[in-house]
Amino acid sequence: MSIRSSLFFFILFPLAAWAQGPPAGEALGTVGGMLHSNPVLDYWAIFGRTTNMKGDPLGGAMVRVDAGIGMGSVRAVRTNLQGEFLTDFTLDATLYKRLTVNLVATKSGYAEAHETVEIGSSDRTSSIDLVLRELTENPDQLSMATLVGTLAPRLRKDAAKGSGAEAGRKEKEFARGCEELIDRHNAVRAVPLLSKGVERAPSCLECRLLLTLALFEAGSWTGASQRLDEAAKLNDAAASKRPEPALIAGVLEAWRGETSRSAGFLQKALAIDPDNALALQEMGRFLIAQKNWEAADRYLEKALRAGAGDEARLLRGRALLEEGDIDEAGHAMDQYTAGRNVKHLPSEARALYLQVLERRDYGRYAKVKSVLTESPQDLMKAMPELQGIRVASNQDELGVVLKNVGEGVELFFKNFPNTVSLEQVHQERLGTDGTVARSLDQDFHYLLLAQADKWGVGIEENRATPQGDSAAFGGLDKGLMLTAGFASVSLFFHPAYQNGAGFRYLGRQSLDGKDLHVIAFAQIPQTARSTERFNTNKGSALILVQGVAWIDPTNFQILRLRTDLLAPESKIRLQRQTTEIHFKEVSFKEVATAFWLPEEVSVTVDLRGHIYHNLHRYSDFKLFHVETKEERKAPLVPAPPDQQK
Repeated sequence: MSIRSSLFFFILFPLAAWAQGPPAGEALGTVGGMLHSNPVLDYWAIFGRTTNMKGDPLGGAMVRVDAGIGMGSVRAVRTNLQGEFLTDFTLDATLYKRLTVNLVATKSGYAEAHETVEIGSSDRTSSIDLVLRELTENPDQLSMATLVGTLAPRLRKDAAKGSGAEAGRKEKEFARGCEELIDRHNAVRAVPLLSKGVERAPSCLECRLLLTLALFEAGSWTGASQRLDEAAKLNDAAASKRPEPALIAGVLEAWRGETSRSAGFLQKALAIDPDNALALQEMGRFLIAQKNWEAADRYLEKALRAGAGDEARLLRGRALLEEGDIDEAGHAMDQYTAGRNVKHLPSEARALYLQVLERRDYGRYAKVKSVLTESPQDLMKAMPELQGIRVASNQDELGVVLKNVGEGVELFFKNFPNTVSLEQVHQERLGTDGTVARSLDQDFHYLLLAQADKWGVGIEENRATPQGDSAAFGGLDKGLMLTAGFASVSLFFHPAYQNGAGFRYLGRQSLDGKDLHVIAFAQIPQTARSTERFNTNKGSALILVQGVAWIDPTNFQILRLRTDLLAPESKIRLQRQTTEIHFKEVSFKEVATAFWLPEEVSVTVDLRGHIYHNLHRYSDFKLFHVETKEERKAPLVPAPPDQQK
């Protein structure tokens, strides 16, 4: 097994050695207490970069470099925007043949990174990578604490039985290292102690794996990756193999965002130990990320039978919810909570628990009529804009249209750039006789920011006043309502979301000189993923919708789209919400691809007996950039002194 080495392996050492006389006023060097007037000097350059776990550069990190040679041997340098740093030492080559350099990188919001570099005068130079781990870990990934807490106790127990027993007898430091790592959770103190055990028992695989875990937790990713490669080679040569080297490698690749490589290592771990609870759990996590809910459920169910804990139960609850098995998802979440107060659960668990509860309430949709079942005549009566449609006699064209529309929507969200436009909003509140009781016109800068959400894709929408102030949503206490959230409505047609709705090919209709496909859709309560929350000052509710889309047959772009409630929401007395969107093609000079964005949106809401109507118009689309400037120059790797001019 080989871990990706391009990020981690390095050999760093002096750039050159040359003879020269000391500058005027410079103290003479000493050897064995004797003065000499012509020391041989070596120029040692120490440079590299700081990155996060995915390899992205981290600018503004502070790097402390300690050459370990007394006063004046410590440097503190800050990285530039590319995460690069550089410092150097000029030393008497007769005194310093080798250096042991300790590097510590710090940055707010990240755990410290530690690396120790052994430098010899004949070695070549290369960049050092210092990898900093975020203090706030991704809830969709296995945590460092769980990895160490799950694997280390078993490794300590097995090391005491096998070749590690010799290390334990000869070096008490190894046992103390295990205590520091497992019992006291102090990985930094554990590293030198566990290193002693590896030196005493080089054939002890468990010892190397414990040191690997300690190095990772201490922030020494280069050292940990080297140890992990050594452990993998030792494991491959053994008659009886352990799953941990491949399992740790799989988790490491997941942290880096390399999901395919992660799955390969996890499969290797399961080939060695098919009932390894942690490997089964992490394979289930991988399959959830791939939206393969059914396969994820199988792996996670097996992981729980093998002894996996609450994290596997939470993951299985997510998979079951996405499968549409609401009852089993509820059962899994009940087991996870185990009587605990929901308010005290982790945020991701609390959110999932609430989603399950809301899905359980979707039973009221069971007998609801929708655009999927209504007759064409009833649909045209409810939606006058369908007048003139040529009703399809079958569903033969549905599959092709959905495939092509889905591909276009997927590319839209994948390539969408941050944009800003002028939004003009006309808000109305209607009286019982249909006349306008109150109205308001407002202008905003409307920002659309591409953003991947936790379980899928989306666009974040923000408003600002022309003066640049944040614009709050208009409240019902003012008698008006300000609506939003139109740029992401096409998500219903995204390939990853299509299983959350049912679709029906209604036929063809001529509009604006084009003969358009007309497709009806309605969300399925059990599998809907792109859900909408309607918020009021007296409560909120999760709502499902149905609608109709008009699609250009030449490029499969959605030109018009209408959505309505799948059913009224009695909890907040929401009887109607109709949204009608007209899209237009928008091009930018800086981007080759054109994008179809809302140009005009009409929203009508019947809430607690009051009718609200908003008309939104969008124009003057521009790309939106967040600019940052670097005041410091990027450090350059210097040429050897004999090549400098």
